[in-house]
This record gives sequence, C-alpha cells and structure tokens, in this order.
Amino acid sequence: MQINDDPSLKWPEKMKGDPNKCNKNKYCRFHRDHGHDADECYDLKQQIENLIRQGKLRHFVGRDHKDEKLKEKMEESSQPPLGEIRFIIGGTSTRQSSKSKKKYLKVVQNVQLSRQSPRTRAIDKIAISFIDKEAERIHHSHDNAIVFTLLIVDYTTRRVLLDNGSSANILYYPAFQQRRLGRDQLRPVCSPLIGFGGMKVQPIGTITLPVVVGSYPQQVTKEVNFLVVDCSSSYNAIIGRPTLNSWKVITSTYHLLVKFPTEYGIGQAQGDQLAARECYLAMMALDE
Repeated sequence: MQINDDPSLKWPEKMKGDPNKCNKNKYCRFHRDHGHDADECYDLKQQIENLIRQGKLRHFVGRDHKDEKLKEKMEESSQPPLGEIRFIIGGTSTRQSSKSKKKYLKVVQNVQLSRQSPRTRAIDKIAISFIDKEAERIHHSHDNAIVFTLLIVDYTTRRVLLDNGSSANILYYPAFQQRRLGRDQLRPVCSPLIGFGGMKVQPIGTITLPVVVGSYPQQVTKEVNFLVVDCSSSYNAIIGRPTLNSWKVITSTYHLLVKFPTEYGIGQAQGDQLAARECYLAMMALDE
C-alpha cells in the first residue's frame, strides 16, 4: 500500500476467529492476516474515506483513474447540502408516560452531544463480516425477506420474520396456542399496533418468553417481550428492532444471513429462502 507510512493511518489488530476457516489464498496487508485481500477490506476503505475528507491524501490525487475518482469524491463531500429532510417516528406499541418520554429524550440528546459510544465488553469488539462464499447457497437475484428459525420456549419455531422496520416483537395467536400457554398468562395492552397504512390492530396481550438464536455454543438466549396478535398471517412470529438491538445483530439481506457476537465467537442464523417465498405468496393470497 502506498499510504502505509502515513502517520494518520491506524493499523488494526489481527482478525479474530478460527484461523483454520480463513481463505489462505487471500492476504490482507492492512490486517496482516489471511481471509480477504486489501481490495475487499472494509476497514481500510473506511479509513481511506476518512483521510480523504480530512484532505490528507491530496498528494495521491491525479496519479491515475482511481485517484481521479478519489478526487471527485473529495470534491463532492466538500459541497454543502441543498437542505435537510427530517424523519417522522410514531406509533409505539406501548403507552409511555410524559415523564418517561422526557427521560428518553434527555438520554438521546446527551448521546448526540457527547458523540461517545457506551462502554463495550470484549466480545462486542469482535469484527463481523460477510463473504461472497456465504451467498453461494442463495438463489440470485432476489429480494426475499429474512425468514429464519428460532427456539421459543423450547419449541423450534419456523417462519419467523426479521423486520428491521418493526418497533415491536409479534407472536401470532396460533403459534401462542401451540405452546400450550393460557390466555391468563398474558398481560394487558392498552395501545394498538399501527401498520404502515394506518390500520390498527389491538393485541390480545403481551408476554415475556425465552428465545434462543444461533447454534451451540455460538448462541444467545434472551427474554423477549412479545405482543400476541390474533389475525391472519403466514408467519409465526416477527422479531423487531428492540430484540435485534439487544442481540447486537448485523443483517445482510443479500446473504439472507444474520450474525451476532457471543462469548464463544460469532454466532449466525441463516434465512430460509424457500420459506420466505412461500410466506410471501401466502400473504398475497390473504390480501386477495
């Protein structure tokens, strides 16, 4: 690398994981380890982008076609934005008091002002990456959702939809009944669920159940709060952002794969492409 002597370049630690599973045919001079080459290195690309924005790589600009592209990116990043478009958040699944909302807003503002991440454990510093080989089992091109299998209350539960757009975890009533759980175990819920089109659905109640994701020993076990809903669906359950964040899940829709850190390395759960397509067709039939 031509920038290896640049004092601004921060050299990373060697990649963690089983060295026997790494691709020995590829060597990354940045990580000084096998598994991928420098052209595929995400960490190196991120550092180069940061150095370009800081104007520390100008002496490389103009050497060849690639350097010309770097120059164009640097010029684009220096242009001011045309304006600002803010997003709208609403439709929470549980009712919040005025006091709790103010407390939540104060925490968010403090994070924005400090720009510092909370302290993380050693397992949270494990690098999570995806490689092209992991997508070989998937039929391309596709736009399928990630539908995978979880262990919920010791029941293997298939057709679980991973939904980054959902602010709640959903357990559909037929799947709730198959676990031989009584309605007396449900806690009441006052606020309805609000869908994208504004349609409201009143949950039967809420319940906390143990959920296991991944395969032993690379797995995570957590208590998950589900809203139990009695309506037609081709899915048994939906896992939303609260649980995905608690698992520290990284998703790849291209690979139909999710990965997450555990005390014994990186765990993963593979999406079922056939089940995803079957669920989609079933939902289309329900709509008709």
